[in-house]
Amino acid sequence: MSADNVATLPIWKKGASAYERLSELALLAREKPERFEAFVIVYRETKSNGRWRIRTMEHGGFLDSRLGLLELGKNELMRDSEA
Repeated sequence: MSADNVATLPIWKKGASAYERLSELALLAREKPERFEAFVIVYRETKSNGRWRIRTMEHGGFLDSRLGLLELGKNELMRDSEA
């Protein structure tokens, strides 16, 4: 079996660092790129003076579809919190 035929599954371990979580996501994107037609990542950076800065990274789509994706993600977070 060649290395191209090996599937890497994300671990999604509890309590993972940001690096570990994003690495798992990158592995999944490499193995299943069709799942990543568009994405938006939002994160909070704490600056040296203690103030926050909200940062985003996006791929695919235009502003309206990215905003819609954020809204759908917000709804999913709310649903997941009810379980």
